[in-house]
Amino acid sequence: MDPFADIDLDSESVWLDGAWYTKEHLKGRIKELIASGDFRVARLSQALERLEVALAQGRVFTVRMPAELADAVAAAAGRLGRPVGHLVREAVAYYLAAAAAYGASQGQAAAAEVDVDVEEPDPFAVKKAR
Repeated sequence: MDPFADIDLDSESVWLDGAWYTKEHLKGRIKELIASGDFRVARLSQALERLEVALAQGRVFTVRMPAELADAVAAAAGRLGRPVGHLVREAVAYYLAAAAAYGASQGQAAAAEVDVDVEEPDPFAVKKAR
């Protein structure tokens, strides 16, 4: 399981108690609680720490692609209700997993072992209308 599955790298936020919180939101909420004399901030503090670790471990790539492909990616992300970055990360993860599986089936040793976790909810699953 992905230890950062509840973290949105695109909006730089973490899912906690049914809502998305940015670093600023978490810091503000912690300050509010402490100012009111409520020192039960462990969960908020842990969420903030996990978010900061995920963001620090993340890397930014710039990708140039033909306009038609970029439009198709943007349209698919819109249909799925996901950021473009999420769709691109998922596509790369699936590609690497498939390439590793193909290489293993051909008896080839992987040039570099990459631990790719694609256990996030299936981004291609059809969303049910509410």
